[in-house]
Amino acid sequence: MPNFVLMRLRKRFWGLATFALLMTVMACTKGDFEPIPGATLRGEPVGRQPVLQARHVLVMVSGGHNSLASYLSDDQLDIAAGYVPEGTGAYTDALVIFSRLPKSDPNSTTSAPVLYRMYKDKNGSVVRDTLRRFTEEDRLFGGDVFREALMTVRDRLPARDYGMIVSSHASGWLPPGYYNNPQDYENGRSGFSLRSIGQDLDNSVSVEMDLEAFASAIPYKMNYVILDCCLSGGIEVAWQLRGKTDLVAFTQTETMADGFDYRTIMSRLLFEPVPNPQGVCEDFYNYYMAKRGVNRSATISLVDTRRLDNLSEVCGNLFSLYRSQISTLSDRNVQRYFRYERHYFYDLRDILVEAGITPEETAALDAALQECVLYKAATPYFMEGTQYGFEITDYCGLSMYLPSKGTDFLNNYYRNHIAWNQATHLVL
Repeated sequence: MPNFVLMRLRKRFWGLATFALLMTVMACTKGDFEPIPGATLRGEPVGRQPVLQARHVLVMVSGGHNSLASYLSDDQLDIAAGYVPEGTGAYTDALVIFSRLPKSDPNSTTSAPVLYRMYKDKNGSVVRDTLRRFTEEDRLFGGDVFREALMTVRDRLPARDYGMIVSSHASGWLPPGYYNNPQDYENGRSGFSLRSIGQDLDNSVSVEMDLEAFASAIPYKMNYVILDCCLSGGIEVAWQLRGKTDLVAFTQTETMADGFDYRTIMSRLLFEPVPNPQGVCEDFYNYYMAKRGVNRSATISLVDTRRLDNLSEVCGNLFSLYRSQISTLSDRNVQRYFRYERHYFYDLRDILVEAGITPEETAALDAALQECVLYKAATPYFMEGTQYGFEITDYCGLSMYLPSKGTDFLNNYYRNHIAWNQATHLVL
């Protein structure tokens, strides 16, 4: 396998090397209008017209003040090269980007989170209108800052509905930092935090949100949330986001460095008559399925969080009936979604099938899954041909913790902090 493929993956998932940076058009000041490279702008528009009400507002959260800096800066340029809504009209769509990326100056990597609207002006030029700039002491994934940015979006751009894409590091339901340094937690040490949902990294000091904090920081209902983040596609994440979003799209495995195709994603969410997150998922799967070798690696699903109650009831009953089997289950034949022995993410359905549920119980489980999983697709292999790659033969669209492959620390964390467990009692 070519070495450059592994390098890209390491930069996406675990790399903590010195930044090779970065964005040439990021520095905005409040009220600035900035041209995107390749576009022309004749000057700051005179008499900015406020948006009285938008049909739909999409918030792109780009958390790249970490090893993803170059990829996420490229994503923003790809967005500008694709479909961008017009900025005129009293009832239009709007695209807002909330971003924190390191400065291009190699002697100063710290930067302030910035919230800006991207749109086309009457001349067809793509411009950035800064809505709010935070301070260099603020962190994008500091709970208050994240929430304040979303509140600013609603105040400045009232809309019929809202959607959100989050692109950064992540490790699903795990406590921040556990994925990269489990022994620090198991041994009672604080550990170097890498990620749970999102990451701001400054001089080896990391700020991120755990799953509870991320959900709590969303101050109003979203039509959809798309998580362009590794290992986020678990029932634990979907359940936590109930009441915060109707739909959630996410991946059960790690996400390849390219992530979603940001040249096309905005046309699915802002150009079509109504936002189409399922189309985004289909495009994601087709994009990676068309690749070869190790690059043909992807999982993706779209879950309706409003339809999870039946799945919770079915799973709660099965967890109670098959508790001893689940607690001692070997993972040898259970579908996994992890690499490098980070055994925290298995297929929800396959756990129960391997635990020995009956055909009738399997039918009830399948019906509950079909009700809430609106779309699911996976490539035949993930990282085929590599030491820790694996085949994907059983795929229900949701991952889950397997207590028999966990630890006392994780069981305690899961018991006390994961809302899915409080609803279903997987771990007593």
